[in-house]
Amino acid sequence: MAGLSETVFDPLTLEVIRKISPATVLDIGAGQGKYAELVRQAAPQAHIRATEISADYVAQFDLRAKYDDVRVMDAYDLIHHHKNETYDLVVIGDCIEHLPKSRGLDLLNFLTYRCGYLLVIAPEFSYYDTAKANLDHHESHISVWSERDFTWHDRWAWMRSEVMQFFLLRGYQANPMPFDRLVGDINANPPTVTRMGTGAPFKPAHLIASIVSHTEVIDGNSYTYRNF
Repeated sequence: MAGLSETVFDPLTLEVIRKISPATVLDIGAGQGKYAELVRQAAPQAHIRATEISADYVAQFDLRAKYDDVRVMDAYDLIHHHKNETYDLVVIGDCIEHLPKSRGLDLLNFLTYRCGYLLVIAPEFSYYDTAKANLDHHESHISVWSERDFTWHDRWAWMRSEVMQFFLLRGYQANPMPFDRLVGDINANPPTVTRMGTGAPFKPAHLIASIVSHTEVIDGNSYTYRNF
């Protein structure tokens, strides 16, 4: 279905949003507006902005009623036109696979500077014929993503469930929730992820963290950078 996002990681997404408690959220590729609904549940005070490339989706799914602000645009154009905006949380849910890999990596690097946390949800093994399904051509999957594509980042976590993947990146903007504690809290009391297609309970969430420390010794004193 047009603009549809898998529900596999919805319970995990809700818990992450609750713990981050964002005041500002950017939803890239809003589709039917599912992530606005999740944010409203977990952080009702948040201001939520969306980008959506399809003007038809904005009207069809009444996105302007779900978001505080909607921009009809290619998300890649954020890099050229919105360099001075920052967010507590950016969500790219079931969207990054619609971008060429080079553009997706450019966008992730750009957003790392401009958010506290960045959440990416994407399939690795998934194909459908958009023409046969009578879908907008923007729904085509044109890049493959996995944990191998995030090794450039210094503080991130991920999990897989069936063909779906959940990636959580710690951006450069300030946030009161430390990355280590967020991942630890999730794993200590994990929500249950669901089965694709049915929404039935499947297994406890578990995030695998990857942390690269940056330490320098100056005059015998040790300094650690990005220790949050």
